[in-house]
Amino acid sequence: PPYRRPRRRGRSPFAPPDFFRLLNDGAPVWRAGANVSTRLRTDAPLVFGETTVQPAEYTVFIDLLPGEWTLILSTWPAQTIYDQNDRNQLWGAYHYMPYKDVVRVPMTLRRMPYSFDQLSWQFLDVTDSGGRLSILWDDWIAWVDFELEEP
Repeated sequence: PPYRRPRRRGRSPFAPPDFFRLLNDGAPVWRAGANVSTRLRTDAPLVFGETTVQPAEYTVFIDLLPGEWTLILSTWPAQTIYDQNDRNQLWGAYHYMPYKDVVRVPMTLRRMPYSFDQLSWQFLDVTDSGGRLSILWDDWIAWVDFELEEP
């Protein structure tokens, strides 16, 4: 997915007490990247939980709660150049509202025995029938399983 990749730079991005405020930077959800809204483009229908996501480009957000993260795919268009007066497209997650959400699905969240300095989105365990959409940063990995919709 197109996204900017923040770095740890010695910080602990998920450390208490106020990491939610820092990552969200005043927005209601995390843009799961840096600056421009993170985007996912799919050419095939993907099934997350009970919801089929049709081929298109979606903005990606994560609703962060302690120990509980929710992946959000939305039809909000992303601003590629910041325009504070544009309320029809989002810069990061500022002015995000959930009415354009296509799917909200709980993420599996685990600590890893190693650390990623730079945030990374990855497709893991991919097969002909599906896989995992994963985010790795610091010593955390969070993912959602997806299936490819059968033709």
